[in-house]
Amino acid sequence: MSAALAPPAMRIERRARRAGPQPSVLILALLLAAGTAAQAQTRERPVPFDVAGHVTVLTPPLAARLALGPPAWPVTGDYLEARLYALDDGAASFVLVVQRQQGVLDRTPLDSTRRRMLAEAVASGERAGLVASGPDNLPTVISEPVRGSFIFNQASLGLLLFGPAAAVAIDDPTGSTAGYLLVAGGAFFTSAALTTNQPISRAQNHLAWHSAVRGALAADLAVYALGGERVDDKTYAAAIFAGGLVGDVIGFQLAKPMTDAEAHGTSHGSTVAAALTAGVLGTVGLDGNVGGRRAASALIIGAGALGYPLGLHYVRSAPYRVTAGDVGTVVTAEFLGVGVASALIPQNASREVASGLLTAGFATGLLAGDQLLARPFDHTESEARLLAVGAGAGALIGVAIPVLAQSDNSNILLGAAAIGGILGAWASEQILMPRRAEAGERSLHQSGSKSDTRGPRVEVSFTPQAAVMAAMRQRGQHEILSLHF
Repeated sequence: MSAALAPPAMRIERRARRAGPQPSVLILALLLAAGTAAQAQTRERPVPFDVAGHVTVLTPPLAARLALGPPAWPVTGDYLEARLYALDDGAASFVLVVQRQQGVLDRTPLDSTRRRMLAEAVASGERAGLVASGPDNLPTVISEPVRGSFIFNQASLGLLLFGPAAAVAIDDPTGSTAGYLLVAGGAFFTSAALTTNQPISRAQNHLAWHSAVRGALAADLAVYALGGERVDDKTYAAAIFAGGLVGDVIGFQLAKPMTDAEAHGTSHGSTVAAALTAGVLGTVGLDGNVGGRRAASALIIGAGALGYPLGLHYVRSAPYRVTAGDVGTVVTAEFLGVGVASALIPQNASREVASGLLTAGFATGLLAGDQLLARPFDHTESEARLLAVGAGAGALIGVAIPVLAQSDNSNILLGAAAIGGILGAWASEQILMPRRAEAGERSLHQSGSKSDTRGPRVEVSFTPQAAVMAAMRQRGQHEILSLHF
């Protein structure tokens, strides 16, 4: 039958078929397309690189300490940090996101096999670092990135160190004021710009600030050692500015591969070496004349420089874990030792005797802090700061007793402050209850054993109410201080 002779109904049906799909078919197709697009959306969850869940960010120094490389570590070239994300697609797949300069992000997909290979590489690097460097130097705790504290510390250096030094070095009054303002303000913007191109670790923040101060002091002593008392103030100011700036840069660079504990140990080692040297030289009377003081200045500079590697060696080679907080507690113990020694100095003592007692007190506090605080416990930096505050609060309470007794004897006041500071430190330690150190940390990570071979803890309790009652001469038995071994 020809198309011309076909019935009208049949011709209409053929035109409908040629015209395309019906509206219902189009709607169904759109719904299916929308469903397909919704199913294509994926969600990413941040996951750690290691099995223990400690490493969430890999920076270039940390990757270098872990000895990461291909094929497990696919990242090459300069980058700021890398993070790992798991895809909720049911296929156990991951994506490695690498942040580079100028906000550029590289995304590398990883399957479960490559992700397991990366976790094993991180674990292997951690074990190798543990064996090579010591109990507290796990590469995975190298240092957390920090930005605001670094900018604040550098701005403080500009306001209190670099700015005043620049002002004194300029002879013209107007130029002196302008120099201070430019340097003080420029320190903020320089440090802020520096943090936009690279991550700044807490270790770098700590060592850069302390090295700037030490560099300024070393420059001041160096000028005196070379020129004596003939050098004018402008030369000293210029040397302090240059020394502080050089120390700032050196500390920043040295701390790049360091852990927080290593950075704190390095700065503290310099302080200890310089302080002990100065104390010994004062005890033997070398600073009694200009020539002796110039020689002593040179020796103190050398001791401070030598203290950097010695402090780093102490943290890395100690047979027990040394944390950044432990170093802070040792500093508090040193101040308490100096306080006790100050109370023992006779009223008419010579400079040599006073220097000898202060040096002995400093050394005693150093040893006591190491053995009683750093060795048996693992303090955090927050706990170390609270311990220092507790010692200060105890010293204030201790001074209250001779004040109530209306005593004006300096030895009694200093002795009461020292005793109160010691008791305050111990009371704070009991309140804080820091984490106990585990003996044999190196073997723990190799065998998984968690045996604790430390000796029993010494517990000290102080009852201030009993002390007040005793000071008021109330009759009865007042248990002021008790020791439990």
